[in-house]
Amino acid sequence: MIRVLHGEDEYARSEALVKIRESTGPAEVRDPNTTVFEGRGFNLNDVIGAAQFVPFMADRRVVIVYGVLGRMQKRDKSLGNEWRELTAKLSEIPATTELVFVEEVSLRDNGLALKSVGPSARIQQYRTMRRPELEIWVRDRFAFYGAETNRDAVARITWLAGTDTRLLDQEIKKLALYAGDREVTPEDVDLMVPDAREANIFAAVDAVLERRPAVAMKLLYSLLSGGSSVQSILSMLARQVRLLILTIELQQQGVQSEELGKRIGLTNRYALDKTLRQSQSFGTDHLANILRRLLAADLAIKQGEIDERLAVEILVGELSAA
Repeated sequence: MIRVLHGEDEYARSEALVKIRESTGPAEVRDPNTTVFEGRGFNLNDVIGAAQFVPFMADRRVVIVYGVLGRMQKRDKSLGNEWRELTAKLSEIPATTELVFVEEVSLRDNGLALKSVGPSARIQQYRTMRRPELEIWVRDRFAFYGAETNRDAVARITWLAGTDTRLLDQEIKKLALYAGDREVTPEDVDLMVPDAREANIFAAVDAVLERRPAVAMKLLYSLLSGGSSVQSILSMLARQVRLLILTIELQQQGVQSEELGKRIGLTNRYALDKTLRQSQSFGTDHLANILRRLLAADLAIKQGEIDERLAVEILVGELSAA
């Protein structure tokens, strides 16, 4: 059988590959019946030859090929001409072999690469999930580990880990063990998941920029009591303001959201959507003024003109009420 596992979700691809290997038989016979081709030091005949070996003390063997179809899609000239014969050569593979092509990028449905493996190939795409389906995946993963949770905790951990399902799985497993028989809460996520404090800074930044002074001050005090430094809070404020200025300028140039995210360095879809939404509420002149006030506060603190905690309290209060 011919299989293609492609797409950006590395963890989902890896899980699928593990299941394919496990289906060949007990652990002690898997390695002798598995051949892996990666890099560039092999050709089509090497792959077909390995696929034609008779399984050793098992019903099937697995041959895994990394990267070839992606190079075909890009029409990589360094790929040997013999790969043009891939479709014909695949007919020589016995039914006892699972030939699996693995690609870390998504292949085009009607592109040369997928056409080359033939219509009988089993093709599975593992693309990066959008937020709604990712939250469903997170909820199901908690259930897989025997844990109960709620919507707020699911949203919280999804925001923290973004679209990295391998990281999400690790953190979900850890939270399930920590909570035991009780429900996993957002507070558990904040306590156990790395970078939760930084996420709280983002929430405070949101409240400031969205002019919610009561929320902004509450989050500020929570951050300060939790050990966040004044400098880190000022830095995160400045970073988000700069991202908003860049977003507005790129939107004025007609850059679409996906490309815009790449240019400003936001790969987390939720964070990008939030920044795009915030950019509709501000002009660059107003944002530039915020940056100047952040710089003035930073200089006043460093020159000893004002206590740093008092400075950030005044600044957050004034900016969020403006």
